[in-house]
Amino acid sequence: MYTPGRSAATTFTGWGMVLSAWAAVLVSLAGVSPYPPLVAPLALAGLAVLFAAAWVVASYRAAARARDPLAKPYRETRRPNRVLRYVFGFGVSFATAAAILTIFVDSSAYGRETERLERVGYGPYKVPVVRLAGDPVFHEGGEDRDPSYTTDLVLRIPYESGSREVTVRGLHTRLKPPVPGRTKVEVYFAPRDPAVPVVENGTRDGRLFVLIAFAIWGGPWVLIVGGGLTGHMDVDDLHRLRRFEPDVHLPALGILLAGLVLLLPVALEFDVAGLDWPLALLAVLTPALAFTWLAKRA
Repeated sequence: MYTPGRSAATTFTGWGMVLSAWAAVLVSLAGVSPYPPLVAPLALAGLAVLFAAAWVVASYRAAARARDPLAKPYRETRRPNRVLRYVFGFGVSFATAAAILTIFVDSSAYGRETERLERVGYGPYKVPVVRLAGDPVFHEGGEDRDPSYTTDLVLRIPYESGSREVTVRGLHTRLKPPVPGRTKVEVYFAPRDPAVPVVENGTRDGRLFVLIAFAIWGGPWVLIVGGGLTGHMDVDDLHRLRRFEPDVHLPALGILLAGLVLLLPVALEFDVAGLDWPLALLAVLTPALAFTWLAKRA
């Protein structure tokens, strides 16, 4: 019969597992690795897996010592740690959010190109209109937009190697048509690389846009769910979960490991017969499933 045991090794590996898992979640939410391969979160998640395996081994060894009739009997003397409810409650909601955001990472090609454009100063700049390359086309306004004109324009682009005249098709100006020598328009270009096309709207939000949108719309729900789970947890039950029980913890750890494996195709950007996104969607459910298993067993 299995008898839980405690040792310095179980304490160290247990907290190492929890802290490294939390670190993996936080760096994922912060977008430390903006495109595949997601080195930082995967490295920390792998560390959490190693700590989990070490925790299981250390727990079995501590249990063996607890069954030794000559060994000092195991007694739980520590009081319940109230911090555990926050670790578990918000851990579930934050881990679920991290899994969701992993699905929306930029491709590696897009990420590398974005970094290259940042190095050459790509961004929005206001430049003067040299002359019109076509007649302005008027567009009537509406309830949510002002009247505007669409015109082919020749612009003076101030590259670092020297100014150049570039023709840009279909640029929009609000309220009135552009006037050469007086009107300035905003376009995207790279001052240090004239080969990059000049465009009217070249925003490359990518991962940053997803993070901001999720923080605005999903952030409150992450906190609400985490707070709700925390409020319904029993401190004594959580205290008992600190001690390894094979039929309780092994299935929960297996569910979490399966979730990590399901995220690997997206995190490492390799195709699995077109199933990388469906597999990642399944991974989103695993923190809640593991927690539900633990809650029922506790």
